[in-house]
Amino acid sequence: MTPSRDSTDRRMRRLTGRSFDVARRARRIRRRLGLPRSRRAQLLLALGASALVVILWGVVDVLASRNDLLAARRDLSGAAANLGTATDADATNDLRIATRDAVERTERARKRLNRAPLLRVADLVPIVRNQRRDLLRAVDVARRAAIAGDALAARVERVRAGLTVRNASVDLTAVAALADAAETAGKSLAALPRTHAGGQWGPLSRATVDLDAVVSDTAQRLMTGADTMRVAGRLLGVDKPSRVFVALLNNAEMRDQGMVLSYAVAEARAGSFQVARFGSITDLALDAPVRDVTLPEGTAFMFGQLAPLQYWQSVNATADTALAGASMASMYRAATGDRVDGVIALDVPALSALLSVTGPVSVAGIAVPISAENAASVLLNDLYASQLNNTSDREERQRKLASVTAAVIERIRGASLNTSAIVRALGSAAAGGHVWVTSTLPDDQRALERAGLSGAPGRVGSDRTIHLSVQNGTATKLDWFVDPEVDVEVYLTPDGTALINTTVSVPNKAPIPTPSTEQFGPDNIVNSVPGLYRARTYFWGPAGADQPDSVKESGLALSYAVTDVRPGETKSVTFSTSLISAVTKDSFRLRFVPQPRVRPMKLRVKVTGLGWKVTGEGTQSVSWDRTLELEWKLKR
Repeated sequence: MTPSRDSTDRRMRRLTGRSFDVARRARRIRRRLGLPRSRRAQLLLALGASALVVILWGVVDVLASRNDLLAARRDLSGAAANLGTATDADATNDLRIATRDAVERTERARKRLNRAPLLRVADLVPIVRNQRRDLLRAVDVARRAAIAGDALAARVERVRAGLTVRNASVDLTAVAALADAAETAGKSLAALPRTHAGGQWGPLSRATVDLDAVVSDTAQRLMTGADTMRVAGRLLGVDKPSRVFVALLNNAEMRDQGMVLSYAVAEARAGSFQVARFGSITDLALDAPVRDVTLPEGTAFMFGQLAPLQYWQSVNATADTALAGASMASMYRAATGDRVDGVIALDVPALSALLSVTGPVSVAGIAVPISAENAASVLLNDLYASQLNNTSDREERQRKLASVTAAVIERIRGASLNTSAIVRALGSAAAGGHVWVTSTLPDDQRALERAGLSGAPGRVGSDRTIHLSVQNGTATKLDWFVDPEVDVEVYLTPDGTALINTTVSVPNKAPIPTPSTEQFGPDNIVNSVPGLYRARTYFWGPAGADQPDSVKESGLALSYAVTDVRPGETKSVTFSTSLISAVTKDSFRLRFVPQPRVRPMKLRVKVTGLGWKVTGEGTQSVSWDRTLELEWKLKR
């Protein structure tokens, strides 16, 4: 359709008006530059096009280098996660590949940023110049970190052969060399400058934040790992003969960890070790509490009536494993006259982890070999099924449990096992609280606490940490049939206060009808009903929280409730706590430290904002099998 003459005239007038406006602006620019009209237009077009090309090309190179940086960061992160266990051939090779890949990626990024001609021109554009400068600094830091990691990987490769248990001995010279290399690498990383700065583009900003976190975390882990290896060397008798008390924790009768019912004592000299004695904890009975360990006020108030400094069955009711370990060392000395240099506590899931490395062991009096697959069911359920509720059967069963621990230690001594597999197994178990270690030397004890192998749950992030345990209040072995579940409801008020309600559900799945045995009771002390489970539920809320009827214990605020649960029943208790100023930088975080049960608790945490909008998932449901750091992002 042909446009009308009137509409064409109107368009012409609009275009003419715009042309006059552009012309007026052009004359102003020409007068300021003092250029003829034709050269002015050409220059403007050339400058505009060149600037656009330079900026776009510069952005492409910056982003490409940023991607190299991200890939290098991933390589470094993966290498850092495996440094502590890379002592077999395959793991060492993977570590070298990861660190070398990181070096190559950072070299490629550095060359691109230094040699790209258009990026040099782009230095005239402030925004690109700043991004290039920051990226160059980040690439340099990543390169230096990768080189330090590769040097450490090379040292691991050189000492790998010595990090194998052979002839019941560990080469402590190789352990010391690896500790020195880890410390050197850690200090090198700690000395590197931070790469994150204000004004960085979103992708670059995230990359530098991640890189700084990886470098800082890896540096700390390496130096902590070096300290831990030196502690291990001393416990293995590097300087002088060492004696270690090994407590077997029974998950069928829970305290904060499994109850101490069996034990072994390992002796070590210059890396060689052997089991010196083992048996039932009744062998070490005390007539009175030890006097050289003092219970903190809150611990004495909450657990003092259980006599944790006299009765082995109560020594680890507290969540502070450093206190429990010191108490065990003192109690062993009081019972035998012998000193120990440290305590290693491990439960049945930890034994299962070791059995996955050593293979099955056979023990007199137990019909089947004990393996990683059946250890829990045999040791925590089957051994009780045929036993009556009498003292002789009880002590015989406890000796069998101790025999399993001794057999695993002997298997480690007698086999040729790479320590990386053992470290991986114990490390995974320790993450869930199934293994912990203490030392009688104060400096070594502090190193173990820094490594997360010992201490109270409130030693890290006490203002946002929650821990709870369901402990058996009867002299039975019912915890095999009890799997508590935890529901946490959090309401965030407009002023940033967190109102936290924690409900603990305790189901008793003991069979009905319930027989009268050592496993099911009655104990005729606390109760006279077979299968009745007295749930002592302890809730440790964040330090500084407003929590009714709480005391300070293990660095946190501890409250307590008790309820009796009959077979087939489920009962619940709820704890309330409020935490002021819980919202920081538009996020809310909680740290959850687990109770090491034979099957991990189920944990559900729901966060509701009152005046806040929770971005992402407001509810997180997880298996509480290790310490968890949960975070919710918030908006007003």
